[in-house]
Amino acid sequence: MNWKVLVVDDETLARKLIVSHIAKIEGLQLAGESGNAIHAGNFLRVHPVDLIFLDIQMPEIDGMKFIGTLKNPPAVIFTTAYRDFAPEAFEVDAIDFLLKPVSFERFLKAVNKFFDRKALIGSKLIEGDSTAILYVKADKKIHRIPPEEITYVESMDEYVRIHLLNKVLVTRENISSIEKKLEGGGFVRIHRSFIISKRYVTSISADGVQVQNKQLPFGRAFKMAALAHLGVGTR
Repeated sequence: MNWKVLVVDDETLARKLIVSHIAKIEGLQLAGESGNAIHAGNFLRVHPVDLIFLDIQMPEIDGMKFIGTLKNPPAVIFTTAYRDFAPEAFEVDAIDFLLKPVSFERFLKAVNKFFDRKALIGSKLIEGDSTAILYVKADKKIHRIPPEEITYVESMDEYVRIHLLNKVLVTRENISSIEKKLEGGGFVRIHRSFIISKRYVTSISADGVQVQNKQLPFGRAFKMAALAHLGVGTR
């Protein structure tokens, strides 16, 4: 599932820049573009979206007033050339407030806030559900990863490799932060450098665990707890 996004801005170049940024983010899907709030309102009646990148100063109806006309507004990230609007933006519970021209780095930071909010809402709705989605930065994109696709996670000093069923993602996040995100979802830390998914364990020995066709070792400090989580008794 991708989050559907609408871009609303009367400046064509500014709108196209946001559209190009969206194309780089896994998990976001461009639903449409609008050059003014009236067109955006008509669009939203037919095509509901999850997030709007909304310019503030536009002809006829500005972005602030427009968002107030929506009964159940989607999440909004305001874009503008004027810093003075920031306090008003956060009064309407905006995700973020971006100054034009919007750099990709600043755009990514705002999108991360959106993903974090969605993940928080999801965790409250399905607390403890192993299907909760994991969001990871890799290859200058935000990847949306269903945990059931993760076979194991491998720490490689300055980065972490997340082994999926059909590919490997490399991220700068540390393995402890990944472990915390996967907590309660059927994952076990077996070593300082390895977290494994219990669903893909094919065999367990005194030395380690086989995950599909990969043999991974137990770490001395993790072995007893790992075996207990895997349901293997020790003597």
